[in-house]
Amino acid sequence: MNKDKLEAIFNDDLGTSFFPLLAEEYLKDQDYNRALEVLDIGLLLNPNNNDGKYIKAKIAMIHSDTKTAVNLLNEILKSDELYINAMKMLVLHYQVSGTNQSSMMRIIHQILDLLPGDEFTTGVMKSVKTPKKKILIKTKSKPRKKVVKKVKTKSKIVKAVKKAEKKSKINPKMATLTFVDILIKQKQYTQAGNVLKIVNNNKSIAKASITQRQEKIKKGLSKEA
Repeated sequence: MNKDKLEAIFNDDLGTSFFPLLAEEYLKDQDYNRALEVLDIGLLLNPNNNDGKYIKAKIAMIHSDTKTAVNLLNEILKSDELYINAMKMLVLHYQVSGTNQSSMMRIIHQILDLLPGDEFTTGVMKSVKTPKKKILIKTKSKPRKKVVKKVKTKSKIVKAVKKAEKKSKINPKMATLTFVDILIKQKQYTQAGNVLKIVNNNKSIAKASITQRQEKIKKGLSKEA
């Protein structure tokens, strides 16, 4: 159904179970306020509708309200342990933010139990690197020299992280406009640009949406320079 038909259905019956589809249409148009209005009304009348909660979590992620998004995703999984999209969004959030890695791995294994060989999930697993244990060696060097060595070590780590981020491979399954918007909100402009290049290969995506995000990324990079 197109947006006009969905709007007509929603206007006739605010309690319709089709409200997540209408909210999704507004989300595609980046009309977040209208999408949230539909979701708030729909969830008030259908508080257990997980599809509505999922779309609301998407919008929260785009607006960097990760606390709300994570709470909604956890609510979904409490009532439906097989809601794969909610699992994947949590994994994506944990990967991008670098938080709750143990929870991320647990969810990854749950997804693979349900969908063996899933490309998105296996791609995330490959990107996860096990940190090497640091070996501390006691020396009799003077305190000043120790401070200098620590500074050098930190600078090397920072450079290594930056190189790793530039060289990191992006799984095509993760390349969506929503992912690009999340990266832009988190000011990870270089990575957002890399993801957008992959999205650009999808002919079904409107060029105006691509161009709009390219401008945001350019502005963000110019501020960092």
